Amino acid sequence: MKSKILSLILVIIVLTMVGYYFIQNDKEEVKPFEIKLSNYSNQVKEAIKNKVYAFETTLIDNDWLIANVETDIVCQEVYYSNENKVLLHNCNIPNITGNYYFYDKVYLEEDTEYKNIYENVKNQNIIIDKGNLLSDLATIDLNLKIETINPCVNNGKCEIGTELAIQVNDVDVYRFYVLSDDGEVVNLILDHNINNYAIWAPSDNLEGPIDALEAVNKATLDWTNIPLRKYRVIDDNNDKVYKDIHIESRASIPSYTELIKENGQVASWLTTNINNGYWLRSASKSMSFYAWVVKSDGKIDTADISHEDYGVRPIIKLYK
Repeated sequence: MKSKILSLILVIIVLTMVGYYFIQNDKEEVKPFEIKLSNYSNQVKEAIKNKVYAFETTLIDNDWLIANVETDIVCQEVYYSNENKVLLHNCNIPNITGNYYFYDKVYLEEDTEYKNIYENVKNQNIIIDKGNLLSDLATIDLNLKIETINPCVNNGKCEIGTELAIQVNDVDVYRFYVLSDDGEVVNLILDHNINNYAIWAPSDNLEGPIDALEAVNKATLDWTNIPLRKYRVIDDNNDKVYKDIHIESRASIPSYTELIKENGQVASWLTTNINNGYWLRSASKSMSFYAWVVKSDGKIDTADISHEDYGVRPIIKLYK
């Protein structure tokens, strides 16, 4: 009898140990990629919170991720949802086989729950703090000879070139011209250079217009009615000369493709109150020390980026 009891106890002990072994192995098999994906997700959140990132879609720019988040995980797509969560899509983890998907927990690609989450996050419209609306800031100003507020401020779309008086802070009102209006977002350009002597960048155009952007940023700091926005400054060459620049500022500078032009010359309202001209954010593709400028005669040409011959003319973004 005793031997039977001992044998039964031994069997129970063995089964318990075997079960524990498999449970532990299963945990060890699952745990590494869960921890790695969770850590990567938290790093992306922290980078978004502490560094400048301009949201245009929920999809995070891959170059920005590489530059700002230290990880050896490679994901096909990374999204930041309006619920302030990170979605990692189709990720490869070094030394761990398989493709992984993450949104608070690990999912399999064929998991219906994950597919629904992925489609939802991918197709979300970004929630943006609109700040002061165009209708809040458009005003009349007799000094600028703007005696009425154009009806397009409140209804419909403003035509390109429409002039508006904008109250940029409690004291200053400036004339702006409409560069674009999609019915919700209006981009406007100031009617004069806010700084007449700025360089584009100190060395070559691979850096992008870092000095010109900083000149605009400093000159518009007191435009307190214009919200601080996270701008994504993009080189509009098909093959980009410089990587996207993410800045936080009240204004940016125009690009070659934004300006209305014909036969290499811009519209007359883009050359009001001009000195030598002003920088565009577009780099020269053929010459590494040159970028595009609007000259005083209205022609668009390239110029040496380190010369202080040109100024900066701010563009702002307002919502309707």
